[in-house]
Amino acid sequence: MQNWTTDAVAAREQFSYWRDVLCEAFVSLNPVRMGSRSGFHGSVRSRALGATTQTVICASPQQTNRRLEEIRRNPVEFCFANFQQQGTCLVRQDGRETLVQPNDFYVVDTTRPYFLEYGSSWRVLSFRVPRHQLSRRLGELRHATARRITGGSGLGLVATQFAHSLDTLDETVALDAQEGLSHALADVLAAALGANHAEHDPASLRSAARQAIERYIDEHLADPSLSPEGIAARFRMSRRYVYSLFEAQPQSVGGVIRARRLERCARELLLSERPSVFDIALKWGFNDPAHFSRLFKRQYGVPPRLYARSASHSAHA
Repeated sequence: MQNWTTDAVAAREQFSYWRDVLCEAFVSLNPVRMGSRSGFHGSVRSRALGATTQTVICASPQQTNRRLEEIRRNPVEFCFANFQQQGTCLVRQDGRETLVQPNDFYVVDTTRPYFLEYGSSWRVLSFRVPRHQLSRRLGELRHATARRITGGSGLGLVATQFAHSLDTLDETVALDAQEGLSHALADVLAAALGANHAEHDPASLRSAARQAIERYIDEHLADPSLSPEGIAARFRMSRRYVYSLFEAQPQSVGGVIRARRLERCARELLLSERPSVFDIALKWGFNDPAHFSRLFKRQYGVPPRLYARSASHSAHA
Protein backbone atom coordinates (compact mmCIF):
# COMPACT_ATOMS: atom_id res chain seq x y z
CA MET A 1 0.00 0.00 0.00
CA GLN A 2 1.31 3.45 -0.91
CA ASN A 3 -0.04 6.69 0.51
CA TRP A 4 0.53 10.31 -0.47
CA THR A 5 -0.98 13.47 1.02
CA THR A 6 -0.43 17.20 0.73
CA ASP A 7 -1.23 17.72 4.42
CA ALA A 8 2.40 17.70 5.55
CA VAL A 9 3.56 20.00 2.72
CA ALA A 10 3.83 23.80 3.00
CA ALA A 11 0.81 25.52 1.40
CA ARG A 12 2.87 27.24 -1.30
CA GLU A 13 4.35 23.89 -2.37
CA GLN A 14 1.22 21.71 -2.15
CA PHE A 15 0.07 21.88 -5.75
CA SER A 16 3.57 21.35 -7.14
CA TYR A 17 3.86 18.28 -4.92
CA TRP A 18 0.42 17.15 -6.09
CA ARG A 19 1.48 17.25 -9.75
CA ASP A 20 4.33 14.86 -8.93
CA VAL A 21 1.99 12.56 -6.98
CA LEU A 22 -0.46 12.26 -9.88
CA CYS A 23 2.30 11.37 -12.34
CA GLU A 24 3.75 8.77 -9.99
CA ALA A 25 0.47 7.17 -8.91
CA PHE A 26 -1.25 7.26 -12.33
CA VAL A 27 0.46 8.27 -15.61
CA SER A 28 2.03 11.48 -16.91
CA LEU A 29 -0.63 14.18 -16.54
CA ASN A 30 -0.98 17.96 -16.63
CA PRO A 31 -3.18 19.05 -13.69
CA VAL A 32 -4.42 22.64 -13.43
CA ARG A 33 -5.65 24.05 -10.14
CA MET A 34 -9.11 25.67 -10.01
CA GLY A 35 -10.29 28.23 -7.50
CA SER A 36 -8.27 29.40 -4.48
CA ARG A 37 -4.50 29.76 -4.73
CA SER A 38 -3.97 29.62 -0.96
CA GLY A 39 -3.23 25.90 -0.82
CA PHE A 40 -4.33 22.58 -2.19
CA HIS A 41 -5.61 19.40 -0.56
CA GLY A 42 -5.10 16.00 -2.09
CA SER A 43 -4.54 12.42 -0.95
CA VAL A 44 -3.94 9.14 -2.76
CA ARG A 45 -4.01 5.56 -1.49
CA SER A 46 -2.79 2.98 -3.98
CA ARG A 47 -2.09 -0.74 -4.15
CA ALA A 48 -1.54 -3.47 -6.71
CA LEU A 49 -4.29 -5.93 -7.60
CA GLY A 50 -2.48 -8.30 -9.91
CA ALA A 51 -1.79 -6.44 -13.15
CA THR A 52 -4.33 -3.79 -12.13
CA THR A 53 -3.59 -0.87 -9.81
CA GLN A 54 -6.36 0.19 -7.43
CA THR A 55 -6.35 3.77 -6.15
CA VAL A 56 -8.56 5.98 -3.99
CA ILE A 57 -8.01 9.67 -4.70
CA CYS A 58 -9.51 12.72 -2.93
CA ALA A 59 -8.66 16.29 -3.91
CA SER A 60 -9.64 19.93 -4.28
CA PRO A 61 -11.18 21.25 -7.54
CA GLN A 62 -8.90 20.83 -10.55
CA GLN A 63 -8.65 20.05 -14.24
CA THR A 64 -6.54 17.09 -15.33
CA ASN A 65 -5.27 16.82 -18.89
CA ARG A 66 -3.44 14.05 -20.67
CA ARG A 67 -2.22 15.83 -23.78
CA LEU A 68 -0.14 14.64 -26.72
CA GLU A 69 2.85 16.06 -24.86
CA GLU A 70 2.25 13.75 -21.87
CA ILE A 71 1.52 10.79 -24.15
CA ARG A 72 4.86 11.24 -25.99
CA ARG A 73 6.69 11.58 -22.68
CA ASN A 74 4.99 8.54 -21.11
CA PRO A 75 3.60 6.27 -23.89
CA VAL A 76 1.95 3.64 -21.67
CA GLU A 77 -1.08 1.52 -22.58
CA PHE A 78 -3.67 1.50 -19.82
CA CYS A 79 -7.33 2.21 -19.32
CA PHE A 80 -8.61 3.95 -16.21
CA ALA A 81 -11.99 2.92 -14.85
CA ASN A 82 -12.99 5.74 -12.50
CA PHE A 83 -15.87 5.22 -10.06
CA GLN A 84 -17.13 8.61 -8.85
CA GLN A 85 -17.82 8.56 -5.11
CA GLN A 86 -18.08 12.28 -4.29
CA GLY A 87 -18.31 15.40 -6.46
CA THR A 88 -18.77 15.41 -10.23
CA CYS A 89 -16.43 15.03 -13.18
CA LEU A 90 -16.71 16.42 -16.70
CA VAL A 91 -14.98 13.90 -18.99
CA ARG A 92 -13.87 14.41 -22.59
CA GLN A 93 -12.27 11.87 -24.94
CA ASP A 94 -12.73 10.70 -28.52
CA GLY A 95 -15.20 13.46 -29.37
CA ARG A 96 -17.52 12.74 -26.43
CA GLU A 97 -18.20 14.85 -23.35
CA THR A 98 -20.18 13.62 -20.35
CA LEU A 99 -20.86 14.75 -16.79
CA VAL A 100 -20.31 11.94 -14.30
CA GLN A 101 -22.19 11.98 -10.98
CA PRO A 102 -21.57 10.06 -7.73
CA ASN A 103 -22.31 6.34 -8.20
CA ASP A 104 -21.45 6.58 -11.94
CA PHE A 105 -18.26 5.46 -13.62
CA TYR A 106 -16.44 5.93 -16.91
CA VAL A 107 -13.35 4.72 -18.76
CA VAL A 108 -10.55 6.67 -20.43
CA ASP A 109 -7.70 5.34 -22.61
CA THR A 110 -4.16 6.60 -21.93
CA THR A 111 -3.05 6.15 -25.56
CA ARG A 112 -5.12 9.19 -26.64
CA PRO A 113 -5.68 12.65 -25.14
CA TYR A 114 -8.38 13.08 -22.50
CA PHE A 115 -9.61 15.84 -20.20
CA LEU A 116 -11.18 15.68 -16.71
CA GLU A 117 -12.66 18.58 -14.76
CA TYR A 118 -13.63 18.37 -11.08
CA GLY A 119 -15.49 21.55 -10.17
CA SER A 120 -15.70 20.86 -6.44
CA SER A 121 -13.96 18.63 -3.88
CA TRP A 122 -14.12 15.05 -5.10
CA ARG A 123 -13.34 11.42 -4.37
CA VAL A 124 -12.82 8.64 -6.93
CA LEU A 125 -12.09 4.92 -6.74
CA SER A 126 -9.87 4.33 -9.77
CA PHE A 127 -8.56 1.17 -11.41
CA ARG A 128 -5.64 1.29 -13.85
CA VAL A 129 -6.30 -1.73 -16.06
CA PRO A 130 -3.89 -3.02 -18.74
CA ARG A 131 -5.36 -1.79 -22.01
CA HIS A 132 -5.24 -5.20 -23.69
CA GLN A 133 -7.49 -6.68 -20.99
CA LEU A 134 -10.35 -4.41 -22.10
CA SER A 135 -9.54 -4.17 -25.80
CA ARG A 136 -9.76 -7.91 -26.33
CA ARG A 137 -13.16 -7.93 -24.62
CA LEU A 138 -14.52 -4.75 -26.19
CA GLY A 139 -12.77 -4.55 -29.55
CA GLU A 140 -12.55 -0.86 -30.51
CA LEU A 141 -12.04 1.07 -27.28
CA ARG A 142 -12.96 4.40 -28.88
CA HIS A 143 -16.62 3.44 -28.60
CA ALA A 144 -16.32 2.87 -24.83
CA THR A 145 -14.41 5.94 -23.59
CA ALA A 146 -15.95 8.97 -21.85
CA ARG A 147 -19.32 7.27 -21.50
CA ARG A 148 -21.29 7.68 -18.29
CA ILE A 149 -22.28 4.29 -16.88
CA THR A 150 -24.78 4.52 -14.06
CA GLY A 151 -24.15 2.35 -11.04
CA GLY A 152 -27.81 2.33 -10.05
CA SER A 153 -29.03 -0.81 -11.83
CA GLY A 154 -28.19 -3.62 -14.21
CA LEU A 155 -24.60 -4.42 -15.18
CA GLY A 156 -23.50 -0.94 -14.09
CA LEU A 157 -24.61 -1.88 -10.59
CA VAL A 158 -22.74 -5.21 -10.83
CA ALA A 159 -19.55 -3.38 -11.84
CA THR A 160 -19.93 -0.70 -9.15
CA GLN A 161 -20.65 -3.13 -6.32
CA PHE A 162 -17.80 -5.41 -7.43
CA ALA A 163 -15.36 -2.49 -7.65
CA HIS A 164 -16.28 -1.30 -4.16
CA SER A 165 -15.89 -4.82 -2.78
CA LEU A 166 -12.33 -4.88 -4.13
CA ASP A 167 -11.57 -1.78 -2.07
CA THR A 168 -12.39 -3.72 1.13
CA LEU A 169 -10.05 -6.64 0.39
CA ASP A 170 -7.37 -7.55 2.89
CA GLU A 171 -3.87 -6.81 1.63
CA THR A 172 -2.83 -10.42 2.31
CA VAL A 173 -4.81 -11.75 -0.70
CA ALA A 174 -2.60 -14.21 -2.60
CA LEU A 175 -1.07 -13.05 -5.88
CA ASP A 176 -2.91 -15.61 -8.00
CA ALA A 177 -6.21 -14.56 -6.41
CA GLN A 178 -5.37 -10.90 -7.12
CA GLU A 179 -4.77 -11.73 -10.77
CA GLY A 180 -8.10 -13.55 -10.96
CA LEU A 181 -9.87 -10.54 -9.46
CA SER A 182 -8.13 -8.25 -11.96
CA HIS A 183 -9.52 -10.31 -14.85
CA ALA A 184 -12.96 -10.46 -13.21
CA LEU A 185 -12.96 -6.68 -12.99
CA ALA A 186 -12.15 -6.43 -16.70
CA ASP A 187 -15.05 -8.81 -17.42
CA VAL A 188 -17.63 -6.80 -15.49
CA LEU A 189 -16.35 -3.50 -16.89
CA ALA A 190 -16.63 -4.85 -20.43
CA ALA A 191 -20.10 -6.22 -19.75
CA ALA A 192 -21.29 -2.87 -18.36
CA LEU A 193 -19.78 -1.05 -21.36
CA GLY A 194 -21.78 -3.24 -23.72
CA ALA A 195 -19.46 -6.01 -24.90
CA ASN A 196 -20.82 -9.25 -26.29
CA HIS A 197 -21.29 -11.71 -23.40
CA ALA A 198 -19.64 -14.42 -25.46
CA GLU A 199 -16.34 -12.56 -25.13
CA HIS A 200 -16.33 -12.87 -21.33
CA ASP A 201 -15.10 -15.65 -19.09
CA PRO A 202 -18.52 -16.92 -17.88
CA ALA A 203 -17.18 -18.22 -14.55
CA SER A 204 -15.41 -14.93 -13.84
CA LEU A 205 -18.47 -12.85 -14.67
CA ARG A 206 -20.80 -15.07 -12.61
CA SER A 207 -18.47 -14.89 -9.61
CA ALA A 208 -18.24 -11.10 -9.87
CA ALA A 209 -22.03 -10.83 -10.20
CA ARG A 210 -22.55 -12.99 -7.11
CA GLN A 211 -20.09 -10.90 -5.08
CA ALA A 212 -21.83 -7.72 -6.24
CA ILE A 213 -25.20 -9.11 -5.15
CA GLU A 214 -23.80 -10.12 -1.75
CA ARG A 215 -22.48 -6.61 -1.23
CA TYR A 216 -25.84 -5.18 -2.26
CA ILE A 217 -27.54 -7.46 0.27
CA ASP A 218 -25.23 -6.28 3.06
CA GLU A 219 -26.04 -2.65 2.24
CA HIS A 220 -29.83 -3.19 2.19
CA LEU A 221 -30.46 -5.67 5.02
CA ALA A 222 -32.62 -3.17 6.90
CA ASP A 223 -35.04 -2.91 3.97
CA PRO A 224 -37.92 -5.32 4.69
CA SER A 225 -38.69 -5.52 0.96
CA LEU A 226 -35.24 -6.94 0.15
CA SER A 227 -35.87 -10.18 -1.71
CA PRO A 228 -34.50 -12.31 -4.57
CA GLU A 229 -37.19 -10.84 -6.82
CA GLY A 230 -36.24 -7.27 -5.94
CA ILE A 231 -32.55 -8.02 -6.43
CA ALA A 232 -33.25 -9.51 -9.85
CA ALA A 233 -35.17 -6.38 -10.87
CA ARG A 234 -32.47 -4.06 -9.54
CA PHE A 235 -29.67 -5.87 -11.38
CA ARG A 236 -31.87 -6.36 -14.48
CA MET A 237 -31.40 -10.11 -14.35
CA SER A 238 -33.97 -12.86 -14.47
CA ARG A 239 -34.91 -14.32 -11.12
CA ARG A 240 -33.77 -17.73 -12.37
CA TYR A 241 -30.32 -16.34 -13.21
CA VAL A 242 -29.96 -14.77 -9.73
CA TYR A 243 -30.86 -18.10 -8.13
CA SER A 244 -28.39 -19.92 -10.40
CA LEU A 245 -25.51 -17.70 -9.20
CA PHE A 246 -25.87 -19.25 -5.73
CA GLU A 247 -26.52 -22.88 -6.75
CA ALA A 248 -22.98 -24.03 -5.92
CA GLN A 249 -22.83 -21.99 -2.69
CA PRO A 250 -23.68 -23.19 0.84
CA GLN A 251 -26.73 -20.88 0.90
CA SER A 252 -29.29 -19.74 -1.63
CA VAL A 253 -29.74 -16.01 -2.22
CA GLY A 254 -32.73 -16.04 0.16
CA GLY A 255 -30.65 -17.98 2.69
CA VAL A 256 -27.90 -15.36 2.51
CA ILE A 257 -30.43 -12.60 3.24
CA ARG A 258 -31.88 -14.48 6.25
CA ALA A 259 -28.51 -15.51 7.69
CA ARG A 260 -27.01 -12.03 7.48
CA ARG A 261 -30.09 -10.42 8.98
CA LEU A 262 -29.94 -12.90 11.87
CA GLU A 263 -26.24 -12.14 12.35
CA ARG A 264 -26.99 -8.41 12.67
CA CYS A 265 -29.79 -9.14 15.15
CA ALA A 266 -27.57 -11.42 17.23
CA ARG A 267 -24.85 -8.76 17.32
CA GLU A 268 -27.27 -6.12 18.61
CA LEU A 269 -28.76 -8.49 21.18
CA LEU A 270 -25.26 -8.88 22.61
CA LEU A 271 -24.53 -5.17 22.62
CA SER A 272 -27.66 -4.00 24.45
CA GLU A 273 -28.15 -4.56 28.19
CA ARG A 274 -31.96 -4.52 27.88
CA PRO A 275 -32.67 -5.22 24.25
CA SER A 276 -36.10 -4.88 22.73
CA VAL A 277 -36.11 -8.05 20.67
CA PHE A 278 -38.96 -6.94 18.45
CA ASP A 279 -37.40 -3.52 17.77
CA ILE A 280 -34.12 -5.17 16.75
CA ALA A 281 -35.98 -7.64 14.53
CA LEU A 282 -37.89 -4.80 12.86
CA LYS A 283 -34.68 -2.84 12.34
CA TRP A 284 -33.19 -5.69 10.32
CA GLY A 285 -36.16 -6.48 8.13
CA PHE A 286 -38.20 -9.00 10.16
CA ASN A 287 -41.87 -7.97 10.44
CA ASP A 288 -43.25 -11.09 12.16
CA PRO A 289 -41.95 -11.62 15.75
CA ALA A 290 -42.96 -15.29 15.89
CA HIS A 291 -41.33 -16.04 12.54
CA PHE A 292 -38.18 -14.21 13.63
CA SER A 293 -38.00 -16.19 16.89
CA ARG A 294 -38.31 -19.49 15.02
CA LEU A 295 -35.59 -18.56 12.55
CA PHE A 296 -33.32 -17.29 15.32
CA LYS A 297 -33.72 -20.45 17.41
CA ARG A 298 -33.02 -22.60 14.36
CA GLN A 299 -29.81 -20.62 13.70
CA TYR A 300 -28.51 -20.18 17.27
CA GLY A 301 -30.17 -22.99 19.24
CA VAL A 302 -32.03 -20.71 21.68
CA PRO A 303 -34.77 -18.06 21.40
CA PRO A 304 -33.52 -14.47 21.04
CA ARG A 305 -34.50 -13.39 24.58
CA LEU A 306 -32.63 -16.31 26.13
CA TYR A 307 -29.67 -15.63 23.84
CA ALA A 308 -29.51 -12.02 25.08
CA ARG A 309 -30.01 -13.05 28.73
CA SER A 310 -27.28 -15.69 28.53
CA ALA A 311 -24.87 -13.19 27.01
CA SER A 312 -25.69 -10.68 29.76
CA HIS A 313 -25.03 -13.27 32.51
CA SER A 314 -21.72 -14.22 30.88
CA ALA A 315 -20.63 -10.58 30.77
CA HIS A 316 -21.31 -10.12 34.53
CA ALA A 317 -19.91 -13.45 35.67
